[in-house]
Amino acid sequence: MISSARKVWVFPCSAETETRTDSEDFKVSHLIIGSCASSGFSHRLKACLYGFGYTRQDISMGTGIAEQVLAEYANGTTQPILSDIEKIARFVHVNPAWLAFRIGEKKLPSEAELITPYLNDADLTAEQLEEKYCQAGKNEHPLFKKTTWAFSIGEDDTVLKYWAWVAFRIGRALSKRSPH
Repeated sequence: MISSARKVWVFPCSAETETRTDSEDFKVSHLIIGSCASSGFSHRLKACLYGFGYTRQDISMGTGIAEQVLAEYANGTTQPILSDIEKIARFVHVNPAWLAFRIGEKKLPSEAELITPYLNDADLTAEQLEEKYCQAGKNEHPLFKKTTWAFSIGEDDTVLKYWAWVAFRIGRALSKRSPH
């Protein structure tokens, strides 16, 4: 069987092509299928890129990842490093765990979507917040966990008691209180 050479797209939404024979294209197809079967990263990456209409240059400029590396990720010839997954996910506004492993929801909620159910909390004092959530059988706010607060104390980012810290964080998220 004679293999004919033809141009194929190197990366989604890119004008760059390369010449491959049918047998080379067959090998590349098997490599992509194997990669998609093992993790599916390249498939999800291409779905994000096609869906949002980004070029390789857009992603490279937005993430600092070399265009050639992005092409290798999309083609499944190279598995990405975690920091690159995070950069790409942040750039295209998807959940990094979904992009890497298809865990969780694809779309990350915006800060506004996260805080909307708790808008009334911004008008409450630290004592009122504590009373509201303790009566509901909780010992912490659903958005602002005690582990995060404890970490903030350890990093010398706050000296506030837990519920005062929660009130401050809610106010800051809604820009209703000054940081002082």
